[in-house]
Amino acid sequence: MSRRVRRDNGFSLLEVLVAMAIFAVVATLAWGGLDTLARSRHALDAERERLSALQLGIAQLERDLRQAVARPVRDGIGAEVPALLGQGNAVEVTRLAPGGGWQTPLPALERVGWRCADGELQRLRWPVLDRVAGTLPASETRLRGVGNCQWRYFDRGVSPIWPLRGAAAERLPRAVELRFTLAGLGELRRLIELPDNRDAGAP
Repeated sequence: MSRRVRRDNGFSLLEVLVAMAIFAVVATLAWGGLDTLARSRHALDAERERLSALQLGIAQLERDLRQAVARPVRDGIGAEVPALLGQGNAVEVTRLAPGGGWQTPLPALERVGWRCADGELQRLRWPVLDRVAGTLPASETRLRGVGNCQWRYFDRGVSPIWPLRGAAAERLPRAVELRFTLAGLGELRRLIELPDNRDAGAP
């Protein structure tokens, strides 16, 4: 007479506990890997945004200075302001603004400036060339985390200010240098050549 063996169709409690423990370990490892991946991606995205802002800001600065025009302006009290007025932490310049559209089909002149203030590199734009009392520029932040900002002006030598003593208000330097530190990137330096107008009011 054959003997029949009874088999259970389910799992024992011990098997369920072992399976749950293995699943918990695998899930923890997977979560750790995903968290590391997410953090790395977030850091890379932030770094990419910072580099993109740096490239766009410096490109705009280069355009402004390379389109410089030897045209002084008047301030709010009627005093003459040089075509390029440079200090240790700021510069302003008259530039040729490309035209476009129906309102300004031809190139026009505009007054723009750059300054380092409150840990930022800011671009300034005046609504008119020759100002009246109370005329203020619009300010736009181009870079954040900026420190140790220094502008220098190159002609026959190097100067922390522009124009040099005795130089005509129309005269532009040969180049402008910006040095600064940017959080996470260290010290940066950019030397920008200006249009050649050495014959304009040369001393």
